[in-house]
Amino acid sequence: MPKLAGLLRKLRPSRPDWSALGPILLSLVAWAFCYPPFPLGPLAFIVLVPAFVVTARLTTRQAFGYHFLAGIAYNLVMYWWIYNVMKVGPALVIGGGLVVMILFLSLFNGVLGWIFRVLSGTRGGLYAYPFLWGGLEVLRTQGEMSFPWNDMGYTLGHWPTLIQCVSGIGIFGLSMAVIASNCLCFCAWRSRGTPRWALGALGLAIPVGLAVQGTLSLARPEAPNAPTVDIALVQPSIEQTKKWDEDYFRDVMKKTWTAMVGDPLDSARLKGADLVVLAETAVPDFLRSRPEEYERFRALARRTGADVLVGALDFVPDDQPYRKYIFYNSAFLFPGGPGKEVVLQYSKLRLVPFSEHLPFDDIFPIINYVNLGEGDFSPGKDYEIWDRQAKYAPSICYEIIYPDFARGARRRGARFFVNITNDGWFGYSNAPFMHANIARFRAIEVGAPIARCSNAGISVFYDYKGRILGKTRLNEATALRRKLPLIDRETWYLRHGDMVEAFLEWFFVLGFAACWPLAWRVNREGYKA
Repeated sequence: MPKLAGLLRKLRPSRPDWSALGPILLSLVAWAFCYPPFPLGPLAFIVLVPAFVVTARLTTRQAFGYHFLAGIAYNLVMYWWIYNVMKVGPALVIGGGLVVMILFLSLFNGVLGWIFRVLSGTRGGLYAYPFLWGGLEVLRTQGEMSFPWNDMGYTLGHWPTLIQCVSGIGIFGLSMAVIASNCLCFCAWRSRGTPRWALGALGLAIPVGLAVQGTLSLARPEAPNAPTVDIALVQPSIEQTKKWDEDYFRDVMKKTWTAMVGDPLDSARLKGADLVVLAETAVPDFLRSRPEEYERFRALARRTGADVLVGALDFVPDDQPYRKYIFYNSAFLFPGGPGKEVVLQYSKLRLVPFSEHLPFDDIFPIINYVNLGEGDFSPGKDYEIWDRQAKYAPSICYEIIYPDFARGARRRGARFFVNITNDGWFGYSNAPFMHANIARFRAIEVGAPIARCSNAGISVFYDYKGRILGKTRLNEATALRRKLPLIDRETWYLRHGDMVEAFLEWFFVLGFAACWPLAWRVNREGYKA
């Protein structure tokens, strides 16, 4: 019994050292408030320094644990808005999924804290830390449970001059630059040899360099007579709690048509438009099962001459024993003008885990027999490239947060993107602003403009440098129309982004493996450079 009691005492978690946990907690929470819509982006260049200072004197176990705990607070600030989905879906399942998600994402914070402690205790190790951070961000874009929403570089979305560099180094390179600034400022704080002011000045030179490069990029003259495509984005602002209620279907469609052509209904408002875009699931049903709406959109396209893009669901028969149909989250394109009958369709390739499908259901088919209230969607087959004045790629919802998705569509010939989404799920929160902010980075990375249409906002036009050409307010019922300039360019990251991301992935895998023997040495010797 005494031996058992001693073992239990060793396993019992020790009380946290609040003199260490407190600064880490404050740093990570402040980091969460650096993302749009908050205007604190430049704070990101130094926001982690207090956390780094205290982490350097912890054990590796404490570093992981404290950053994991602080990561819970950070991720609650980042993702609290998911609770709004509970108002529409099964509350118990969604609430439980939110808890699991917060804990899962906090593991990444713990790993980053652990790596920092290991590298800060080895001579010159911190030179590798920005690369390991960037590699972990790349890894988070992979797999069935990927959710790359909070890359460090996204904090700078309100500052166009600071983000033009992503055309060359991508979002992961920008994240590395921000982390490098934090590391240099930390090294300046603890420096004993090299003058502190030199290290501090070098760290602060990073945002200055980004600003100079961005200013020069934005100052370059544009093509004077670039062709344009006339696009109308329809934002009806449908309340999410009513959108999927069968009793409100006619009201939903009436509000959608009113936002699009006015009240009384008058399609003359769309005269001269090349493309009319409605949001993800603008028709909250299987479109082919609503022939009256299907024909109304077809008639509108014929009458106005504008292509009409509509988000809706679709299904096809399936012979699998666990389901009768395959369901898709799709976009339908009704071609404009008389005599054009072929309706095109694109089905979403990247599905939201636990919301639109259960991860790994293709590997373990038995999962398909489990019904937790999630959407049972299947991914589409491939990109679609459509043509109106110029070739463009449709995308649905959070597909636009994946850099490789945008590169893949551009390489297939797309000169601009049309992104449709339904951010009404998230209520009045920071999520719609963050989602719109992420799309801006894809425009700069691949050098192509984006028209983004959201059910309740934010609908926005970005040019190829991420500048806003027009946007709506959140929960505003309106139609936003602009002539989108078809200025595009082949960026360095478009050509070489795959190579950069592969390098960062392998750097993280090999670097993380190398950290384990270094951690043993740090814990044993307490060595600090």
